[in-house]
Amino acid sequence: MTNNRKSTPPAILSPLRFCLLLAVVYTTLLFVLPANKIAMQAYHLAPTQYHILLFVVVLPLILIWFAAFYSYAKLDQYAQLISKTPEGGDFVELARGVRWLAWGLAIPSLLSIILNSIANSRPGFLSTALITTNYFSLLIPLIGFSIIRKGAQGLTEHAKLRLNSGSAQTIMIVFVVLGVAFCFFIFRQLNLHSFSSSNNPYFLPVWLLISTIIVPYLYAWFSGLLAAHDLALYSKHVSGVFYRQAMRLLAGGTVAVIASSVAIQCLRSVIPRSGHLSLSATLVIINIIYVIMAAGFIMLSIGANKLKKIEEI
Repeated sequence: MTNNRKSTPPAILSPLRFCLLLAVVYTTLLFVLPANKIAMQAYHLAPTQYHILLFVVVLPLILIWFAAFYSYAKLDQYAQLISKTPEGGDFVELARGVRWLAWGLAIPSLLSIILNSIANSRPGFLSTALITTNYFSLLIPLIGFSIIRKGAQGLTEHAKLRLNSGSAQTIMIVFVVLGVAFCFFIFRQLNLHSFSSSNNPYFLPVWLLISTIIVPYLYAWFSGLLAAHDLALYSKHVSGVFYRQAMRLLAGGTVAVIASSVAIQCLRSVIPRSGHLSLSATLVIINIIYVIMAAGFIMLSIGANKLKKIEEI
């Protein structure tokens, strides 16, 4: 008799294969696409040294891809197991949302390296490269946050839990502080005397930047804050000691992923993309945030796996 318990389920292998394919393609592009001359001159690097340094810089991000794809696979596995229960649809939504966040890490990175490589030989293409990358970096997580918010809200509604006034005030304070700081740093780099001028690091008119970048980001972050609150609230009120422990891991991991995603998006927006390698304090901060994100995905996958084992008992 074949021992199926020791084999890795196809539901786990498929996302990891996709991730491996993306990682191989991305790594190959890192080494075969032309090196950025500005970066090589700035850091006194030969082409080979540039490619190796670029790989070292992006390696933490590639590793996070695997954590992200694995975590959504585990969450989806649990969601499919309980799909017939009242909460099953909500967990399916959570898994879909995390899947969007996982793809939101990979797709913009692939686009960025391809488009920026074109801009290296055609400087006039730089604005198109940066604008396209910025919109994809916004759009995919925006969808992911919205879906996670829907799933988290469904869980609290099934548990008959409501947002109290104290929590609402805390969420609003955090959102206002985040929004004001975000807008302040963005507006510092814009010519607010001319809303039609695109002479700024984002290569967009001010009115278009506000309506299609700033407002959607704020909406995404507000959805993320609400989702984080709802998941934390739900994890505190579920019945069963082991189920509560597993749910707290899943909720805590999701909250860490949302918070770190918001931090990365905010940091990369207020410090506009340049299209070339930049070794600065910003890179150190981004890597610290990546560590938090990786921890979040790991917690999420452990929590989902514990929930699955509880259901199988």
